Amino acid sequence: MRSISENDLAAIIPLLAAKIRDIKQELLKGDGREDDMTDEEFDEQTEASDLLVSYNRILDRLQEEYEAGLAEGTLLPSFEKLTSRFV
Repeated sequence: MRSISENDLAAIIPLLAAKIRDIKQELLKGDGREDDMTDEEFDEQTEASDLLVSYNRILDRLQEEYEAGLAEGTLLPSFEKLTSRFV
């Protein structure tokens, strides 16, 4: 039994995908600058990286739930359609 509806997932998944995209862009700004970063900047980069891993795991679990609903016949856009503009 799902704890959240596919309709709710269809709203949440793009929001999480957008957040993941934003974190990735933030991390790209720091690529190659590790030697020039302050300790605080390095800590922020590390926290953002950890958060990205966590958010990706959550998105994977949401994708499983969402696709299970689609397989049961719920008429909603595909997972790829929900996330494609954020990749």
